[in-house]
Amino acid sequence: MNQIIEMSVKIISSMLLLLLVSSSSYGSLDSKTVEAIHGNKPLLSAKLESNMKDFDLFGLNTDGKNYYGDEVKKMPYSTSYPFKNNIKVAPIKLPDNSQFVDEDGDQLSAIDTSSAITMKWYYTNAKNQLIEFEPEDSDTFCSLSEKGWYAPYKIKLEADGVLLYTQYGLPNSNQYPNENIIDSPSKMYTLLEDNGFCYARPSLQPNEAQSGKKNQWNKNYGFLIQSNTESSNFPTTAFYGAQFDLTLAQKGMADQYDWQLLKGKELVSEPIISASNDFVTLRFGTDNAKNTLIAWNYIMGNNTGYEVILEGTHKTNGYKIRYGFTITQWYSGWDLATIGTGVSSIGKALQIAEACEQLPGNYRIANADELSNADFNAGKEAIFTREIGSLMSEWGYPTQESYPDSWAPALKENNKRKRIWVYDPTMNKFCDLHPYDGKYHCKKESQDKNGLCIAVDTN
Repeated sequence: MNQIIEMSVKIISSMLLLLLVSSSSYGSLDSKTVEAIHGNKPLLSAKLESNMKDFDLFGLNTDGKNYYGDEVKKMPYSTSYPFKNNIKVAPIKLPDNSQFVDEDGDQLSAIDTSSAITMKWYYTNAKNQLIEFEPEDSDTFCSLSEKGWYAPYKIKLEADGVLLYTQYGLPNSNQYPNENIIDSPSKMYTLLEDNGFCYARPSLQPNEAQSGKKNQWNKNYGFLIQSNTESSNFPTTAFYGAQFDLTLAQKGMADQYDWQLLKGKELVSEPIISASNDFVTLRFGTDNAKNTLIAWNYIMGNNTGYEVILEGTHKTNGYKIRYGFTITQWYSGWDLATIGTGVSSIGKALQIAEACEQLPGNYRIANADELSNADFNAGKEAIFTREIGSLMSEWGYPTQESYPDSWAPALKENNKRKRIWVYDPTMNKFCDLHPYDGKYHCKKESQDKNGLCIAVDTN
């Protein structure tokens, strides 16, 4: 009996031990399973974590487009127009695969900041110190320069922290700063290294031609700089002898730069520094520009126009400033023999139209809307305005005094040598434009006037 009890006790003990071992094994498996589900926190890349004070996921927005990191160097801006409401904080950028790490292979679902991203502006004073300021709605970079608030202009973006979220796994979020990374995210962008140019000044005459609806013209200084790219700047039209001044934001500084033409040497002469040292003059004055066939090939030889880019490198700090534009329309006087003499030839409308077609290259008499942006239905009141896009609207009143060696007559010449025959395709007749007062009307085609020819495609 004792043996039976003893055996029973042994059997029961063995079963209990087996149950304990099974329970322990199950507990161990369950623990490992839970650990696999929980995994690791999502992380920013080591490069981003070590550069929280130079956080490339913070960016800027202008004209509805976002720019981050080095992209900001290519962000378009204008020195001549108010900037405060055009440059904004961009949404935080979603990291790409090289900027995000999850050791468990989870996917990033969102990134956010723990506070709104703030933007602070800085200018550089005469002692080369960064000074924080709050721009006025009307401030331009040129107006800041006039106050002694110079470039480089910088923007600092800051937030209290960054939040990461993944799709699955636990934990599925992380925040910065944390126990390992103590810096809050921020980014300092240099928007302009140098103030650069404020105006592009052709002839300011005639007084009758005022600024148009696009607000591109200042009657005292010329065209406002449209952009730091060449796509929208004055001029888009040109002719041999055409010239204009690029006015620097800081007076007396033109000789502090080494100037070179990065593009446009074929038609544009070497830049000339003014005696006042306030501006640089660009002139379409090369032998190629004088040759109507060669000029035609450069302007009409591609579908994108002829690009000109002027670059100035500061002799001390190495900062670079640029001005670029694209010529899409090229013009010539109708009688090559009188170009540069100051005494323009005159003729009847059909005579000038035929002469244009005989020029080397492919030319025709200019249409009315190629010279003027006036409302031609307004009759005698059809006066062009100063805007980018057509010849007279861009260059104003052409004379030998304003555009030496060009087709234009001298200022002292009779007005009939200044009036220009144009063709009006809408009315199917020839009319004439008065560059000296901006007026446009249609007279008898038998009258003698000047004329202009435009380069056209052969297709």
